Amino acid sequence: MVDSPATSQPYLTFSNGTKFPAIGLGTFLSTEGDCKTVVKEAILNHGYRNIDTATIYENEEAIGEALQEVFAAGIKREDVTVTTKLWQTDKHDIEGALRLSLKKLKLDYIDLYLVHWMAPKMVWEDENPIKGPPIHKVWEELERLVDAGLIKNLGVSNCTIPILVDMWSYVRIKPVINQVELHPYFVQKDSVAFHKKLGVIVQAYAPLGSSAWSLRPEKLKDLNLLAEPVLVALAAKYGKSVGQIVLNWHLWRGHQIIPKTTKVARLAENIQVWDFKLTEEEYESISGLNQDARFFNPKAFAAYGWNNMPYFD
Repeated sequence: MVDSPATSQPYLTFSNGTKFPAIGLGTFLSTEGDCKTVVKEAILNHGYRNIDTATIYENEEAIGEALQEVFAAGIKREDVTVTTKLWQTDKHDIEGALRLSLKKLKLDYIDLYLVHWMAPKMVWEDENPIKGPPIHKVWEELERLVDAGLIKNLGVSNCTIPILVDMWSYVRIKPVINQVELHPYFVQKDSVAFHKKLGVIVQAYAPLGSSAWSLRPEKLKDLNLLAEPVLVALAAKYGKSVGQIVLNWHLWRGHQIIPKTTKVARLAENIQVWDFKLTEEEYESISGLNQDARFFNPKAFAAYGWNNMPYFD
């Protein structure tokens, strides 16, 4: 039996009453070996209880192996939340895609299943649109899989407000989360406020900005959140790292965060971010760094060898 760290970290409450860890571990671009090591370390030694992956990340098997070792060490399955995502080209066989993810993750159910890149227009590099069932048909099938006990909660990723509002006219099970790019350079103030009115939690990916420089549009190459004078000064004042200041700002705004790292040494830093508070003026000064700068440019994913990676307009 493992002596796990205390998990007094903050939890958020979904609109359906489910409690969900406010801090998770992102695994985008985590390779299999690194991913397995970091997931095990995160759960066993640093109190993480929320792991985020996706079919397209190609690391579900590594995470599944890590989870089995974690459970064997005494961590309860019901205490760990796992998120994965339905990819665009899997919409013709949603149950098959879900069951394959479950097989790779070695799980009986998924805690949170997101429709990945739920954007208005998804196309291949040759400009041909990705054709699939309409959203209402996709969601109807996902609701059936919730009823079957294979999914606990449903959410969306990169979903625009018009699509989200339209969903409210036909869904039986409402999405509890919208996973979007969000950081002090891309605050999305009005969007976050609207999500609160709908009762949808905003989950921030790239919460510290993006270190994947090759994915950035050229005009944003010089932006470096971790070198911002405002943040550097606050880090010095509170005896924290710049990253911890930024992640604490996210929690202040009510976001769910999934900072990604492949470095074991960074795990403790990324989760120890809720036990201090800045002043309201200091939080607002961080929001004031906004430049409406979206770092993740899906057209640039080919830099990682994903030559058939679709993008959105």
